Amino acid sequence: MSYSSFINKPTASAYKAIFTLLLVAQTLFPCPVLAVSSQTINSSENFSQQYSAVTKKILLSGIELERFSLNFRLENARQPKFRKLRFFLAQETGASCGLAYEIVGINQTNKGKRRPLKIGKSALQGGLATAMVGSIIAATGSTIELGSNLNQQRQARQHGYDEKSANKFVKDKLKQIDELIAQREALVTANESVAGHERAEIEGSVLRAMRNSFINEYSHFNADIRGNLAFQDLFFFLNASYNALGAVAAGVAYEGVSKPKLNGTANILFIVSGGMASVSPLLSSAASKIARKSAFNSLNKELNEKPQFDASAFAAQCKKLEETAGTDSGSLIPSLPATQRLALYTESDDLFRKQLDSETKTMRKLDKIALETSVLGPAIGAQLMTQGILGTVGYYRYATQPRKQISEFFRGSVVGAVGTSMAVVGNAAWLLSSMSYEHRLAREKRLPEQLIKSRLEHLAELEKTISAI
Repeated sequence: MSYSSFINKPTASAYKAIFTLLLVAQTLFPCPVLAVSSQTINSSENFSQQYSAVTKKILLSGIELERFSLNFRLENARQPKFRKLRFFLAQETGASCGLAYEIVGINQTNKGKRRPLKIGKSALQGGLATAMVGSIIAATGSTIELGSNLNQQRQARQHGYDEKSANKFVKDKLKQIDELIAQREALVTANESVAGHERAEIEGSVLRAMRNSFINEYSHFNADIRGNLAFQDLFFFLNASYNALGAVAAGVAYEGVSKPKLNGTANILFIVSGGMASVSPLLSSAASKIARKSAFNSLNKELNEKPQFDASAFAAQCKKLEETAGTDSGSLIPSLPATQRLALYTESDDLFRKQLDSETKTMRKLDKIALETSVLGPAIGAQLMTQGILGTVGYYRYATQPRKQISEFFRGSVVGAVGTSMAVVGNAAWLLSSMSYEHRLAREKRLPEQLIKSRLEHLAELEKTISAI
């Protein structure tokens, strides 16, 4: 048999001889190339599994923190049922009764300017009794709302959404996330030669930025809620206080109709009551700012850091991560698509919060009845205080000159009528405007609670995607 025929038609013995030679050669001289390739594949697969597992934990922990933050905002910002109507009826009753008294006072003192004996004592007492009842109703209304706030805060504490419990939860969850991020970074550093390392580093920057975004959002929600509750609680307390004082003043003035020596005391009480009404919105706003700052500082101290989030830098990191979407490392690191989806959610956080803040701010302005606003409150209170000042001046300066004294009372009643009229009209305008605005927001799905619930639904979908990694 020729050499060419052996090549073209190898026999079984020839195959056997070749295989034996290869086996002996591999045993005596193992091929390093084959061994390294096998080791690299195993290393890549092991890295991919560990990497995906720890990244999945980070993403799920981040979602848990974000969900808690949203529920914390939803629980604490919820307004008691029927508050709007209850508070309107109480304040409108108080203002209307006050206006009724001022009308009677104008009528009777106008007669008394010329003929003091023509003043109807029974009419004045009826007007003062009406004003006293109205002030008691207004004070009771604010007391009920203050109690309602305290009850809601108690319920939030039971559910773990009070400031102390919430801060502890966030601190513990943040510690867990930081430990996972450190574990992930150590894994990435130890596998620099593995394919997809560069993209893993980019994803790490995105994850850390998302962590900052979630804690920054909670910090914002916490400060906003603390500030709003401080405003409401102090306003309701002051409102109840100056209305109760007004009721006492009206009661003393009622007795003063038959015992003129009490008129000086009654007018001084009206001055104090009006002064409290004029400064209550300013004091409440100051308390709100202090509470907000305190909430920020308290959280910063507890977390030992100041929550910061750079939206523009995060957007740049997300874009960089997206640009690597077509690389082969996507199959090696299956967590990346889920990270990109959560990053898109987080990137929209700034727009969401601005919209939420805008709607909340507008609703809170509308939820403050006319006496509470920074414009009408001081003006109305100042006019009621002016009425008391005019009455006090008339009583003490013109004690022996009845006509001049009653003229001062008349001027005071005119000023008081303007103030109480502003309160009556302001209350009605507030109720109509707030109801109209809330109806429009509800129709457009832009009420704060609707916006938050929509975010929670989105989070639930993301959680399913991440859990499938």
